[in-house]
Amino acid sequence: MMISSKKESFSKKVEENVRKPQKKDVNLKTNTALYFQIGLIMCLLAAYGALEYQFETKDFKVPVTAKADVEEDYMFAPVITVAPDAVETSEPVSKQPVRPDNVTMVPNDTPDEKITEQNLISDIIHATKPEGTKPSLDEKSLVVIEPEEEVHINFVEKVPVYPGCESANSNDQRKKCMSNKLAKLIKKKFDRNLGTELGLREGVQRIYVNFRINKSGIVEIMSTRAPHKDLEKEANRVVDKVPQMKPGEQGGEPVSVLYSLPIIFEVKY
Repeated sequence: MMISSKKESFSKKVEENVRKPQKKDVNLKTNTALYFQIGLIMCLLAAYGALEYQFETKDFKVPVTAKADVEEDYMFAPVITVAPDAVETSEPVSKQPVRPDNVTMVPNDTPDEKITEQNLISDIIHATKPEGTKPSLDEKSLVVIEPEEEVHINFVEKVPVYPGCESANSNDQRKKCMSNKLAKLIKKKFDRNLGTELGLREGVQRIYVNFRINKSGIVEIMSTRAPHKDLEKEANRVVDKVPQMKPGEQGGEPVSVLYSLPIIFEVKY
């Protein structure tokens, strides 16, 4: 009896030991599935929340400090400052200045000057450089001029006759002879040293003298234009030396004839 009771108690313990591990295995399987489902649900909720979440967007605007009143585009030109030329001091030249005699005459065919019925004279007078110091140029006495677009001339039946042109028979011959005589007079009488004395820069100086040959054949200066007042005075001085002519005629009667004389004064050093 004792032996049987011991066997029964031992068998019960064995059964209990066998059953306990089985419950733990079931619980482990159940917990793992539960945790997996909970984790999956949480991931789905997190993904859904991220998709549905609305992020606040703000537009960045640059603060405007001042409102411009300009409504059109403007182009700004650079400021140009004209400064007077510096006075140059040259050493005395050992050679004596040579006065050029071979002054060439250039036809007045520039595009800004129109050739009309009367012949226009363009004389190039070369300035020579004397010994000594070149004086400074007074900028205030400079006058900027523009050539006239058209020269007004009275058309006459018979143009004035310059002394020495009496043998000319036609108007064209008289005009050509007068132009040649005036060119020789200006080249001979015009002061070539004036450009250096005034301190003019190298280049071409244009002088325009408008005069009238009146009914008596005497030259009367009407107007003179030049870049410098002294050039105007010199041009007037030379034109005053034009001798008396035989006046122009219209219908057999003497008439006044207008004439324009452009002079090109070239300064070279």
